[in-house]
Amino acid sequence: MAPRRVLLDPVETPGICHAPNLTNESADMASRILQANRANHIFTTWEKEMGSNRLSKASLHNHIVYHTLSLYALGASPEMILHQTKRNTTYQLVPPKFPDEATLRAMTEPEKLKTFIGKEEHFLDFCEFFEQEIERYGYEDVLQKYLVGDNEIARDIFPRIYHGYVHGIMHIGLGLEFKQAPILAEGLAEAAVHHDWWYTAYIDACAAKAHDPNTKKTSLIECFEKALLDEKITTCSSYDYMKQYEAPSEEFPDGRWFVRREPYRDGVVGLVKDELSTCAAGWQVRPEDDLELATAELINISIYIAAAAQRPPHEPRYDFFLIHGSNACLWHSVYLAEASMSRSQKAKLIETTGHMLLFLWAGVGSPPPQIDWLLTHPRKQPNCGWEGIYERANKHEDDGHMIKLIRALKNGEDVCKPYEGREEFKMKQDWFLQAAHAAMDSSSEQPMRYVQHFDIIRLVGFQEAWEKVPIDAREEVPVEARGKVPMGAQDTARTRPMEVDVTG
Repeated sequence: MAPRRVLLDPVETPGICHAPNLTNESADMASRILQANRANHIFTTWEKEMGSNRLSKASLHNHIVYHTLSLYALGASPEMILHQTKRNTTYQLVPPKFPDEATLRAMTEPEKLKTFIGKEEHFLDFCEFFEQEIERYGYEDVLQKYLVGDNEIARDIFPRIYHGYVHGIMHIGLGLEFKQAPILAEGLAEAAVHHDWWYTAYIDACAAKAHDPNTKKTSLIECFEKALLDEKITTCSSYDYMKQYEAPSEEFPDGRWFVRREPYRDGVVGLVKDELSTCAAGWQVRPEDDLELATAELINISIYIAAAAQRPPHEPRYDFFLIHGSNACLWHSVYLAEASMSRSQKAKLIETTGHMLLFLWAGVGSPPPQIDWLLTHPRKQPNCGWEGIYERANKHEDDGHMIKLIRALKNGEDVCKPYEGREEFKMKQDWFLQAAHAAMDSSSEQPMRYVQHFDIIRLVGFQEAWEKVPIDAREEVPVEARGKVPMGAQDTARTRPMEVDVTG
């Protein structure tokens, strides 16, 4: 892994899931874009614009890295890669500060380093620091010292890879997948500056229960089935979280979305941390387990939960938060193959991500599975295979969420193939391509505006999320295609959750 500069190569660094037609020209374009992106902040919003203080933080992320590497991997031309980048550079932010020698010297001392963790203004300081550490010790030792090892700093940073809707685990995964030290350093820096304490509180609760000898081990899907029967869990969130606006003012003449209440902090952790962590703790992964099997199961269920979150008779759609879980699981194939990590460390990653899938699912309203509705979706391009799907994804004008999903779906098909027929694997082989068709068929021809999606929706467990989604045009919908709503999942019980004091 060469330090300092991004240098992609279609032979040496194609990625684990890629098109057959990668070119040197696209690799060069992507490399130059990724190197230039270092001039931007990792977030696209300031904390003061999204909430009244650090406890109200809901930063939105810079997705240039995710989008560019996904385009490169799926065979986009250099012209297409540049076009998509230009669309998404208009709203990036200049970092609040640039690296300075005094800060970098301080970071080499563990006690002083701890004082910078959780402060987003030090993102570029951490980028430079981790690049220097990789250059000095090698990326393998850096992962051990700052992420997966058994020391105070690594134990602090590890849960932060899941903060901000699991972005850090994806960014670090990209660095490892494409063997790029600058991208790996960015991912570690992104994790280090996140400070969404409620994620860590939930992760710690799940880990404690999962390692209690009295907790029964179950499949991952059984954890969801158990949670779906708990009305307190299925009613912990609310669509009101998506309707937080402030009236126009002199500072913000058009008004603004202002996060005073957050579905995962105030809903999931504030109301049902104990109940949900009890359900999630059945997902247990030990070093002596078959880690290939556990990884495949994790990937399978992450995709199933997102693909099955439909609401007949509306056209199929994917949920913004759920696909973050599906997309993140793509890189578990990378972590599994990473020789520098021990079996215990890999098991911890697989287990924690499984717990986080339930966290993401509960926050969007605990949607019951309606996979039959997606499977009976009539394809707009019925003869289109994976290469055609890649081409459609490359052209889709968003910030990279859709194309990441397509890669995750194809990787899921490949990884899960040896386990076809196992009861705990809910996604079947011929479903992955259908899920990809449903994704691309749902994609809007209207280009994404700033951070506003016109295809992916948020909080699919609530009817309000579907109000602008057209009714499906199928001439006849068989009863069996409508799916079944299990007990405890009815919308009628969903009410606005109580206010929660999160100042402690």
